[in-house]
Amino acid sequence: MEKEIVIKPNFVFKDCFKINLYMIYRKPFVKIIISIIFFIIIFSAFANFSSNNKEEIFESLKPAYIFSVLYPSFLIFTIYRSTKKSLVNPKLKEDIIIRLKKEYFEETGQTFSVKYSWSEIFKIIEKKEWFLIFLEKNKALPIIKTDLKDNQYIEIKELFNSLNVKKSLK
Repeated sequence: MEKEIVIKPNFVFKDCFKINLYMIYRKPFVKIIISIIFFIIIFSAFANFSSNNKEEIFESLKPAYIFSVLYPSFLIFTIYRSTKKSLVNPKLKEDIIIRLKKEYFEETGQTFSVKYSWSEIFKIIEKKEWFLIFLEKNKALPIIKTDLKDNQYIEIKELFNSLNVKKSLK
């Protein structure tokens, strides 16, 4: 495949927010905290299950319920704010073009041009609504599938399958 694939991304809040949620959720500490919250609630419920006094059960579960509501709310609010902040970036207001070629891919705007060799890429993941090209372990460039034209999806899949990069494609 010698031709290049040219994508003109649109940065929509909804898509960026979903991607940021995915990027945070895949971190081990978030999964651990969610598991701990779940086990605290289950353990508290079983520990007080033998008690006949329902008010006593709810009183003992209050801290766990408060934490289980506040932590995810805080996490989602933080992701919401960071997504809003990142979409204000003036570089995202430019006409950005992503060019994918066999040897490299590049992001080009009016004031910048960044070229990445495929050998520098950590991995590529395909999800239902986007591709994520991981530049580092926790930093990824999204390619949203709704931004693709005509048969670009097939071409991108062929390109990614031909690369010697760790990948998880559907």
